[in-house]
Amino acid sequence: MRFLITMNMPSKSGNPVHQIVAEYPVSSLEELNDDLATNDFIEIEEFYKNNNDEYYSTGKVLLNHRYIGKVKAFVRNTHALNNE
Repeated sequence: MRFLITMNMPSKSGNPVHQIVAEYPVSSLEELNDDLATNDFIEIEEFYKNNNDEYYSTGKVLLNHRYIGKVKAFVRNTHALNNE
């Protein structure tokens, strides 16, 4: 499953937080949470977006749970809620 993960650590451009798109072999947020709760690091596959808005793998990386601020299931097409 793919996730959008907000990391509480500086990006290479100097921003205090950054987001990554990651794939991890679970089928829900709850399963990911269980793995994060029992492991200091998990191995994810990281994805970047190219100029055509397509995502490509940049390979595997170990992710430390201590720097994660927020995790959402990754949905490619999102729409703002209409608060009428």
